[in-house]
Parts: sequence; C-alpha cells; structure tokens
Amino acid sequence: MKKLLFLCVLIFFAINVKSNDSLMILSLQREVSNLKSAISNLRQEDAKLRASYQKQMADFDSLRVVQDRQGEVVEKLAQKVGAGLTEANKKIDDNTGMLSDSIKVRTWLGLLVILFAIILLALAYVILRKRINKDSSSINKIRTAQESLKAAQKAMQEESVKLDNKLIELLDKQVVTQPEGSGTVQPDHSLALKVADEIVRIETNLSRMDESVKGYKQLKKAVERIRTNFLANGYEIVEMLGKPYNEGMKVVANFVSDDTLAEGEQKITGIIKPQINYKGKMIQSAQITVSQNL
Repeated sequence: MKKLLFLCVLIFFAINVKSNDSLMILSLQREVSNLKSAISNLRQEDAKLRASYQKQMADFDSLRVVQDRQGEVVEKLAQKVGAGLTEANKKIDDNTGMLSDSIKVRTWLGLLVILFAIILLALAYVILRKRINKDSSSINKIRTAQESLKAAQKAMQEESVKLDNKLIELLDKQVVTQPEGSGTVQPDHSLALKVADEIVRIETNLSRMDESVKGYKQLKKAVERIRTNFLANGYEIVEMLGKPYNEGMKVVANFVSDDTLAEGEQKITGIIKPQINYKGKMIQSAQITVSQNL
C-alpha cells in the first residue's frame, strides 16, 4: 500500500514536473519570440539610424566640400585684398614721398620767391628813399627859392606901396577942379585923366597884393579919398576891375584864356586905361584885359 502510495506520489510529481517544464518552455518560447521581435525592431531602427547617419555624413561631406571651396575663395579673396592693400600702401608711400618731395620743392620755391621779393622791395625802398631824399632836397631848395622870391616880391611890393603913397601925396597937392571952358572951347581934362590913370594903376596893383603888405591899408584909404574928390568935381572913374564882361561894353578889350574860370565865363582882370565920365558923359573909353574860359 505504501509502495502504491509512493508510486502514486511519484507519478503525480512526475506529472507535475512535466507539466511545469511544458509551461516553462512555452514561457521561454514566448520570451524568445518577444526577444526576436524586439531584436528585429532594433535591427530595423539600427538600419534606419545607419541610413540617417550615412545621409548626414554625405551631407556633412558635401558641406565640407562647400566649406573647403568657400575657404579657398575666401583665401584667394584675402590674398587679392592683401595684394591690393600692399600695392595701395606702396602707391600711398610713393605718392606720399612724391607729395613730400613736391611740398619740399614748393616750399623752397616759395622761400626763394619771398626772398627775391624782399630783395626787390629793399632795393626799391633804397632807390625810392634816395629819390625821396633827392626830391625832398629839391623841394626844399624850391621852397627856399619860393620863400626868397616871396620875400623879394613882398619887399618890392612894400617899396611900390611906399612910392605910390608918395605919389598920392603929390596928387593930393594938385587939386583937380572943374575945368573952365568958354564958347566953343572944350574944357581941359588932361590933368584929371592922368590922375585917373594913376589911380586905376594903383588900384590894379593893390588887387594883386596881400593886405599884410606894409602900407597897403594907408594907400587904399588915400585912393578912396582921391576918388571922392574926383566925384565932388564931376569926374567918375568907372569901376570895372573884377566885373563880368559883356559884348555891349564900349571898351577896347584884350582877351586871354584862363582855365580857372567857369566854362563860358568872361571876367575883367586888368585895366590899361579906365573909363572916365565927366558929368555923366564919357570923356575916355576904357582899355581892359578880359580873362575867359570858352
């Protein structure tokens, strides 16, 4: 009975073991199948990854080629730029040297021109200074001569005034009265005409003198006094000196040009013989000098 029970237990155990092994195998098979499926998926992903990696590597190689080409282009451009800069710097240096040389040449030329101008100015100054000194000396000599001439002229005028004053004194002593006449006999005006001629001559001289001449005022008053005596005795010495000239005057005129007068002006500047009227009637016509600017 024990044996039978043991055999039954053994059989049951064997059956259970076999059953468990089968379950384990099935489980293992499922795991293997899952693993195969996972491996297959991994392989597929690996293949995809490899394909992507190869594509990226190809793109990278393409980019590297492009980069290398761009690098070559950049390097060539850099070489050209460098060469251009070198040539430009060389030209700048050459131009700078030429410009510097040109500036130096122009500077020296400018200095030479300035020096030459200074020498010319100095020579001109010396020559001009000598000429000015010479001219000043000549002017001083002329001025001295003019002053001497003026002094001599003034002395002569003073002497002339002195003589005329003496003449006036003599004329004052000769009383000019109204001349007597009877019937057809004309009055004698000879003395009055001579005195009138001297009076006008003295007045003409006075018109050309300066009032500062010694004896001038005394002589002028004496002439005015004689004129008054003439009028009191019926004689009129017509004043013409310095008056405008017109064609209707009954005179003998000598004409001279004078640019100091206004254009078209005619002026009596000299009396050779005066016009004398006796009791309103002309007894002597005038001889005059007329200055004009026609």
